[in-house]
Amino acid sequence: MLEQIFSSKARTKILKFFCIHGQEKYFVRELTRKLGLQLNSARRELANLEKFGFVKSENHGGKKYYLCNQKFDLLPEIKNLVFKALALEEMKIAHHMSRIPGLNLLIFTGVLTKTQAPTDVLIVGKVSKSQFDRYLKKIAEGIPDELRYTFMSRSDYLYRLEITDKFIYDIWAGNKVVVVDNISKDLRQNTYDDFNIKHYKE
Repeated sequence: MLEQIFSSKARTKILKFFCIHGQEKYFVRELTRKLGLQLNSARRELANLEKFGFVKSENHGGKKYYLCNQKFDLLPEIKNLVFKALALEEMKIAHHMSRIPGLNLLIFTGVLTKTQAPTDVLIVGKVSKSQFDRYLKKIAEGIPDELRYTFMSRSDYLYRLEITDKFIYDIWAGNKVVVVDNISKDLRQNTYDDFNIKHYKE
């Protein structure tokens, strides 16, 4: 969606990156490495965005750093557009992931829901990990940190649920988006109700 609006894949990646990393500074080679861009392409788009006013540059120790221009008049509108597009993209990706055969449970949490959790994506079932790779990579493009994801068999998940494992507890107790859940209906309701009253001590 954003690529159609901004007419450049490189420009879109840089815009998304600086909307998320609003207060941080990066030099060109660092950005090309993080975003998987060609050096000349990144330099050209950064120059265009600096002329536009979205980014500004600073020189430190002989290196030129770029950062988001917080005083840019259109910044709130651009950030709002970028974050809405990311949310829609995640919904579309979640839909595709939900149709992968063998999937029993799919939960988005952690950085994807702005909460503290031991993982960002929990995938339970007898699935092909390679089928998830492209979707996980796509989601990772829109977040500030490395995406953490966990694959787990149904039997392992059920065991951890039964013993109220802390890893599973933290996922269910925090903010989350349950994309697919083909397990809960087969379990006693109070197995899940336990998460509302139990508290862990380190």
